Amino acid sequence: MMSVFLIDMRTCPKCKKTQSVRAGFRKNKSGLVQKYKCTVCNHFFVRRDGFERMRTKPEIIVCALDMRAKGVSLGKIVDHIKVMYNKKISRKTVLDWEHRFGGKLQTFSNQFVLGHSENTHVDEMFLKKKGAKYLEFAYYWAAIDYDTKFLLAEHISVCREERESEIFLKKVRKRVKDPPDNCHTDNSYDYPKPIRKILGKKTKHIHFPAWKKKFKNNPIERFFNTCREVTKNLRRFTSIENMIKHFQFLTVYYNFLRPHKSLQGKTPAEVAGFGKWTWWSIIKIKRIYVFKLMIS
Repeated sequence: MMSVFLIDMRTCPKCKKTQSVRAGFRKNKSGLVQKYKCTVCNHFFVRRDGFERMRTKPEIIVCALDMRAKGVSLGKIVDHIKVMYNKKISRKTVLDWEHRFGGKLQTFSNQFVLGHSENTHVDEMFLKKKGAKYLEFAYYWAAIDYDTKFLLAEHISVCREERESEIFLKKVRKRVKDPPDNCHTDNSYDYPKPIRKILGKKTKHIHFPAWKKKFKNNPIERFFNTCREVTKNLRRFTSIENMIKHFQFLTVYYNFLRPHKSLQGKTPAEVAGFGKWTWWSIIKIKRIYVFKLMIS
C-alpha cells in the first residue's frame, strides 16, 4: 500500500490556512497569474506552481523539457519553440532549464523507495567527456528492478573499482526497503566483495561471463540503449558535473513519464505503485510526504 500526502497549492504562505478564494490576476513577465486572497488573514498571494521568477511561459518550458528528455538536440528545440510559439530563446536557456528543473525532479524522485526487488540488474556504461583522450572514459553505473523496470540508482565515476562499486551499491540499498533477493551483474571483479558487504549474504550474486552465452542482463542493457538514443545528439559532455545533471534529469523521465511497451504502456512508477505523473504534476508539486511504499 502507498499513502501520499500533498501540500495544498492554495495554502496561504502567511497563516498556512487553506481557506482562500480567487481574487483576480497579477501580470508578470510570463503572462497573467491567478491571484488568491486568504479569508482568514486577508493576505493576497499567487500560486507557487514551480515556475517562480521564470520569464517564459510554463507551456514553453515543459515543451522544451519533454523534447530534451526524448533526445532532441538543443538547436532543434530552439527552432521548434521559435516556429510554434514565436519565442526566441537560446540553447543555453534550454540547458539552464534542464539543470534547474532536473535537480528538483531528482529530489522528488529520491523520496520513493521500492518495497521489494526480487531481481536487480546492475551494469555500467562508458561515457566520453569533451577533450578526453583516447580510451579515457567516465563510467555510468545503473541498477534496475526487473519486474517494474524502475531505475533504482545511478552513479558516475572516472574509474571503475571496488570503492566506486561500494558507493554505487549504497545508493541502491537506500532505494529498496529490503535487500534484493538476486543481484545480476557481469563477471567484473568490482562487484563480488561490495555486494556481500553492502547488500548482505542474503542477496544472491548471479554473474556469468558474456562469452559463455549464459549471461542474461537484458533489462539494464535495454536501459543503456535508451540512454544512448537520447545522448547520441549530445556528442560529448563538457564536464562530469553536466553528466550527473543530465542523467538525473533522464532518470526522472524514465521512471515517472516514459511509458514502456513491456509494461503495457505504463510507466515504471505506475507498476511500482507510485502513481501516474506528468511534467506538470511533478514540477508544480510543492512538497510530498510518502509513507509505506511497498509492493505486495
